[in-house]
Amino acid sequence: MKQERKIILYIGTSIDGFIANEDDTLEWLESTEIEGDNGYSALLERIDTVVMGKKTYDVIRGFDIDYPYTNFTNYVFSTSVEGKDEYAEFVNENVKRFITDLKEQPGKDIWLIGGGNLAREFFKENLIDEFQLAIAPIVLGKGISLYTGGDIETKFTLTKVEKLGQLAMLHYIKK
Repeated sequence: MKQERKIILYIGTSIDGFIANEDDTLEWLESTEIEGDNGYSALLERIDTVVMGKKTYDVIRGFDIDYPYTNFTNYVFSTSVEGKDEYAEFVNENVKRFITDLKEQPGKDIWLIGGGNLAREFFKENLIDEFQLAIAPIVLGKGISLYTGGDIETKFTLTKVEKLGQLAMLHYIKK
């Protein structure tokens, strides 16, 4: 029997559930004292595909580094760009249909990188199989929320809690 690929949301968040400032910056997360790599290397070993929204893709491309996900298949959900560029294929179709089809293809697990709007679509369609939340010791009060949305109730089971410097890393899997 073939093992179904899992959708993993591995993401940093403030205590109050924000994943970025209003201007898409992350200095609050980048300045948090951490130990190790927060399970990042282990995550990368499990996946062969990354999925993200266009704003997240643009933020990553704007970093002063080489694009970090060249070894993976990259899909970027966008309503403004079509086709492909040197790193990613742009997707403008129903999220649930696309992800359901993607999960049925052979391969490793799939990392939902972000951002908030795309994550909400995944929540709404009950597509996230596993959460790996790195919670930073800060309350932002405003910014881009991970959880804003309507009826998104899904039950998860806590499988692991780690203290990594000042980060609390919580691992959940869908019940």
